[in-house]
Amino acid sequence: MHLDRGLGYQKARSLVADDALRALFEQCMQQSYHFADKLQAAMALQGMETHAKPSWAGAVYRGWMMVRVAVCARKDRAALCCSVAAERMMGLSYELLCSNKYLQYYFPLLKFTFLKQHFSLTKTREDLESLLIRYRRDTSRGIDGKTFSVVNHLSNEPSAS
Repeated sequence: MHLDRGLGYQKARSLVADDALRALFEQCMQQSYHFADKLQAAMALQGMETHAKPSWAGAVYRGWMMVRVAVCARKDRAALCCSVAAERMMGLSYELLCSNKYLQYYFPLLKFTFLKQHFSLTKTREDLESLLIRYRRDTSRGIDGKTFSVVNHLSNEPSAS
C-alpha cells in the first residue's frame, strides 16, 4: 500500500514542472517509504509475515495518472488531482483498518501504527486538497500553471501555533 503510494508520488514528481510541487511530492514519497518501514516493523513485532512489493492495482493507477497528465494542458494541476484522489482512496483503506475490532484485540501494536499513520495521512490529504483548491482558483483567474508556486501557497497559510 505504501510502496504503491511512494511509487505514485515518484511518478507524479517526474511529471510536474513546478519545483515546489516536485519537492512536496518528494516529501510525500519519503513519508510513504517511512510508513512502509514502520508498518513492516510493527508486523514483524506482532509475528506477522510481510510481503513488501507493489501491487498490480497501484501499477494500473500510476499508468492512468501518466495518461491523464499527458493529455491535460495543466499538467501540474492534473498530477495534483491524481494525488488527491489517491490520498482519498488511501484514507478509505485506513478507515476500514482502524475500525477493525479484530486488530484491537489481537494485534494492538499494528492497530496503533495504523491509527498514527491514518492521522498523518489525513493531514497530508487535507494539505493537498487545500492546495488543489487554491491552484484551481488561481488558474481559473488566468494565471498559468507554470507561474503558480506551492511555496506561495504554503507561506500564506496561518501557522499551527
